[in-house]
Amino acid sequence: MCSLSAQAGTPDQVRSALLFQIAKFIDFTHVQSDSVRYCFTNLSKGPGAFLAQQQNLLIRGQPIAITELSKSSQNDELSRQCDITYFDGKIENDILSPWIKTRPLTTFTVGSNFEFLEQGGVAALIQEGKKIRLYINREQLEQVSFKVQARLMTVSKFYPN
Repeated sequence: MCSLSAQAGTPDQVRSALLFQIAKFIDFTHVQSDSVRYCFTNLSKGPGAFLAQQQNLLIRGQPIAITELSKSSQNDELSRQCDITYFDGKIENDILSPWIKTRPLTTFTVGSNFEFLEQGGVAALIQEGKKIRLYINREQLEQVSFKVQARLMTVSKFYPN
């Protein structure tokens, strides 16, 4: 198992690798899909760009699918298209606020800072010195329709403490 606290490569490369690894420990029981669906707010740079460049990646025997979100994406559209969504911070307020109010949450939302967790994101990959750590929002985790395996929880930090 990965440690989910990484320090090799650029921060975006590390986030990309962690996003890939995280999906191995989430059971999307509501999904009838032939792929694990990642959504990013930017595919030209950042973690989305790195993950999109990878070919033939499989998670539990399923290929990954990458989609780029826009400000005009609707809540129900996001829920249907995305299993894991990474918000880079530039448009997260435009999309995240109304989306978080949707219950139950069907998408594992990931940001890059504590503000993202405060706004209702499920998780954040936060840089601490030279490491990037996974933080999970305990309150939001109680509102989701997917199962996060215990192995992922043991390597995560929690927000709020």
